[in-house]
Amino acid sequence: MKSEQYRSLHNLPSLAGLCSMQAAVQADWSVEESAERLKRIHYVLKQLVEALIARITSEPIYELKTLFSHHAYILSEQVTLIRHRVSEMREPPLGLDKVPHPALQLLVDEIAASPSTFAFLAACYEIALREVLESCERLRLDAHPLADAPTVRVAKP
Repeated sequence: MKSEQYRSLHNLPSLAGLCSMQAAVQADWSVEESAERLKRIHYVLKQLVEALIARITSEPIYELKTLFSHHAYILSEQVTLIRHRVSEMREPPLGLDKVPHPALQLLVDEIAASPSTFAFLAACYEIALREVLESCERLRLDAHPLADAPTVRVAKP
């Protein structure tokens, strides 16, 4: 039987509702690709957590202090989820402490060295986090919906 002809019993959602049978039989996604993308996202988020925390003490505006603190906490939770997912996919060493690309290191170094609060906010929220969200969306759409369902879940905003 061909995948496009598959019909579930009593019209129940096939494959736990994760995807169609036709999408499930496509095998053009690798664990390596998924792990590498997660590692890049992990690196940027971890560095942003550090940058946000480092800004708290020097920031005179209380509302921004709490913003930096809260967002560092939320991002650190995502860093932990990604670390756990990569550990499920790979045996140690995970390579999460390595810089995945020199341009990413340059990006986070420039963000951390922002000369003003306004420049820091723009770099974090308008550039870095926006790109991270777009990377997560691309990963979610590209990953195999059944075989890599945990990655799809971790990549959801």
